[in-house]
Amino acid sequence: MTDFDFNEAPTLETERLRLRRITSADFDDWLAVWRSAGALDYLIDFEAVPSNEVAREIIDWAGRIFRERSGIRWAITLKPDDRMIGSCGFHLYARRDRRVEIGYELHSDYWRQGIMSQAVQAVLQFCFGRLGVHRVEADVVEGNAASAALLRKAGFTLEGVWRDRVFKRGAYHSLWQFGLLAPEYRARKKAASSR
Repeated sequence: MTDFDFNEAPTLETERLRLRRITSADFDDWLAVWRSAGALDYLIDFEAVPSNEVAREIIDWAGRIFRERSGIRWAITLKPDDRMIGSCGFHLYARRDRRVEIGYELHSDYWRQGIMSQAVQAVLQFCFGRLGVHRVEADVVEGNAASAALLRKAGFTLEGVWRDRVFKRGAYHSLWQFGLLAPEYRARKKAASSR
């Protein structure tokens, strides 16, 4: 099923990007991502811009999910620079069901440059290849058209809406549920390589 044992977080590379394990040295850069203009508009994990304490807890979370073998969150860096400009990864790894959920965010200075599309493709390749999952899920806050378009471009299908799923910032938020299955992913890869 998988040849990945969670002993060491792999580095993923694309034409322009290097995705590497997040460390405590990334604290200021990850905080800058969340504080960039518009970054939290649809990232409702936070009630407000994360405090230093909350940011440290999130960095600890990235390490913990790897130790627990339930996920990997990678720092997105632009080659050859090693500075973190965003993150992408998977969590909620259900080994028996062969399912994960992906998530991501990017500093707004780097939006609309194809960066997140490349990062998501690298993570999908890892999940369907090395991890051997059958299903990748993604929840998107209703109204986040850019994230929905990115997922559709990657082959995801909008499967439904979790109505009023999350209560944050004094209001309920609905989530769009997207899914991508391994046979769909492989068919898209095969079609792309035959062009």
